[in-house]
Amino acid sequence: MTPLEVECKFRIENRELLEAKIREIGGEFLQQEKHCDTYLRHPSRDFRTTDEALRIREVNGNPFVTYKGPRQAGPVKIRPEIEIPLVNATVESWMGIWRHLGFEVVAQVSKVRWVHQITRNHRQLTVTIDSVEGVGEYAEIERVVEESSDLELAQNDILALAISLGLVEIEKRSYLSLLLSSSEPGA
Repeated sequence: MTPLEVECKFRIENRELLEAKIREIGGEFLQQEKHCDTYLRHPSRDFRTTDEALRIREVNGNPFVTYKGPRQAGPVKIRPEIEIPLVNATVESWMGIWRHLGFEVVAQVSKVRWVHQITRNHRQLTVTIDSVEGVGEYAEIERVVEESSDLELAQNDILALAISLGLVEIEKRSYLSLLLSSSEPGA
């Protein structure tokens, strides 16, 4: 089975306050990362309609290609995610291949991410705090599950942790959607 990403995103007002709450409940800061995501548009398939995404993500300069499949219905975002590391020297060649196949760059999303880990009921959850250029600050709580039988438990874990952290303003749109809507005239 393709791993399923189970996550929920929340708009936040104060990163330092949220980090203090994470520490209070036993969370551990792991690292700070700089992300640059280049999203691609398929030549004949509208990813907005199919609710998919294809991107090249650079994390502190290390590139990955990521495919995100359609979301399942519900309060927590559940979708298949396949991520493959790329060799740095091959990124331009891959972009050339995709251009030849008709793919186009939609936009780039840049962010600084603070990664935290929290163990609850012997299950690890990742809490990230993102400062997204041109969009704002958000927190994401995530678990990756290998079995569909774990989905309900993962959703419950995420929503319970969100309540513990005082996160209530769920944001269902992706950073790409938020960026594109903020750059539309009249936005």
